[in-house]
Amino acid sequence: MEKYTDRRHPKYVPGTYSIYSSAVIRQMHKEVMKRRDSQRSSTITEGTNSLSAHSLSMSTNLNSHGVEKFTMQPHDLGLHYDYRFDPKVPLEMIPELKTRFGVILLPQPTNSRNDPFNWAWYRKAVHFLILMILTAVTAAITNNASTPQESINDLTGISYDALNNSAGVLFISIAISTWLYAPLASLCGRKLSFLIGMLFGMAGSIWYARMQNVGDSFGSQFLIGLSEGCTEAQVQLCLSSIFFRHQVGAVITIYVLSYSLGTYLGPLVANYVSENSSFRWVGWANAIASGVSLFIVIFLFEEDSLNYTRFKHHTREAILNFSLAQHGIVSNDDDLTLGYFDKKWPLWKRLAPVKESAERILRSPREFLSSYFRLLYFNVKCIWFPPVLFAGIIWGLQNAILTFYLTTEDTYFYSAPFNYSSETVACMNIPLIIGSTIGCIYSGSLTDYFVLWLARKRRGIVESEFRLLFMFLSGMIGAAGLLMFGLGVVEQLNWRVFYIGLGFIGYMFSSASNISMLYVLDTYDELILETLVAVAFINNLLGCIFTFACSPWLQHAGTKNTYIALAAITLGLTLITVPYLIWGKKWRKMTKSSYNEMIEVRMKENKEKENEEEEGTEKERKQ
Repeated sequence: MEKYTDRRHPKYVPGTYSIYSSAVIRQMHKEVMKRRDSQRSSTITEGTNSLSAHSLSMSTNLNSHGVEKFTMQPHDLGLHYDYRFDPKVPLEMIPELKTRFGVILLPQPTNSRNDPFNWAWYRKAVHFLILMILTAVTAAITNNASTPQESINDLTGISYDALNNSAGVLFISIAISTWLYAPLASLCGRKLSFLIGMLFGMAGSIWYARMQNVGDSFGSQFLIGLSEGCTEAQVQLCLSSIFFRHQVGAVITIYVLSYSLGTYLGPLVANYVSENSSFRWVGWANAIASGVSLFIVIFLFEEDSLNYTRFKHHTREAILNFSLAQHGIVSNDDDLTLGYFDKKWPLWKRLAPVKESAERILRSPREFLSSYFRLLYFNVKCIWFPPVLFAGIIWGLQNAILTFYLTTEDTYFYSAPFNYSSETVACMNIPLIIGSTIGCIYSGSLTDYFVLWLARKRRGIVESEFRLLFMFLSGMIGAAGLLMFGLGVVEQLNWRVFYIGLGFIGYMFSSASNISMLYVLDTYDELILETLVAVAFINNLLGCIFTFACSPWLQHAGTKNTYIALAAITLGLTLITVPYLIWGKKWRKMTKSSYNEMIEVRMKENKEKENEEEEGTEKERKQ
């Protein structure tokens, strides 16, 4: 059994894995020993000892430093070196263990042409682009509500404090809706959640455009929060359904960048729109963006979930699959062929608003509600996992800081001595975008290379805490940015000081968020939706608390002292990385039983649903 891939192994720890397969390494060692013995015999026969010494040295280097010192590749062992799905390839020619450029594909794809992992590159590209558009649009419309403050105040008389409090309602709405959407992904598929979210986005934006009083402000923000909830955890789940584990780090980085661009470009565009017309056209623009997104989801978004419970012994662990196949452990034809003879789903089925298996459960409201509420409870059980708590707190801090500097911009820069116009205030988002882009590169591509480099130093073993080493620089730069912005505004320093400070804040926003999210994904890769729902609940709860506390804090403590306190809080929360680096693996090990139990419960429910569906199909045939 493979302790780095098999959850049932006594030494398995969530978040500890090997970038190599020990089974392949052992086989490579055997091949090396065979070649060494063969070369030794050859050198003795020919009377040359130098080649034998060289061969022995090569074997010694291999055993002490790992397989990367040897030129043998997986295809030398009969493994496909560059596996690409091709339905025209005969079944007997498809490798049992699928690799690509020496990397074992995790999860192992099936042989079905309907498996999202087997989609053609252009289908994955379109799907990925749609997900990024949804992320950017929902982030933009949730962050530009209070931007045209002056226009709102002039036309409706709503104060900035009331707008700030409505942002607190927004955070509550996001937290609740993320939790409420999660069961729909399991019961009805991912597409339905996005459809509902975009409809709420349109409704909330129209309400915002027609806003007349404080109640309208609160109501519109509540509906807009329901829109953001559909992308808060579901996008990452969709990405992990079409990209392999070694690709997820890069695509999550682009996701965070899209989220950041929406967060900063939304207020920028809103400022320009309100300056040239009024805040009402900000709402109409949001409604148009949500409507276009809804159109895209309806006609272009494919369902990316597949029922893997058909394959009784097919699991997400590559080496376990390989071992089962090698020992002939199969129970049905699907385990032998892994869906090779599946017919390609027609277009109407791929674009259906709900997945086919959900049609039966939707006919019975009682059965649907029973399953729905059971999953609601199920999804909160991982909220106490230490990596989830860490990611939720770090994300929550970023949302809190966003509220504070937006409030400061609206309080200071429209009046003397700055006297900025709406366009100038809008341009203050540019350094945030630059800093955020640099932060994504730092926390994504750079950490990927670092993890691989450190893993090779540790004989291929990866711990999910490796990425957390990059949190320190992110926290220090973010704290410096808060001081530069806060003190720069109060002391009326050169504009370059607080612009650079904003760039540092944007850098921390994307880098800290990306690192914390990848920490969770690297640890609990089979409970992505459940853990990210818990992360979203924690971070939006913290964002709500800080939003309601923002204006009173600034008024009573003063801007200068508030930003000093925020910088201290940032450094303090960054330092909790230290105990995670020391005891993180121990804490992850403590969650192993709960993690496995949750996976088993979910798999059991899926199998029960599959059996019920098969029984229903059989009855229909008899009738």
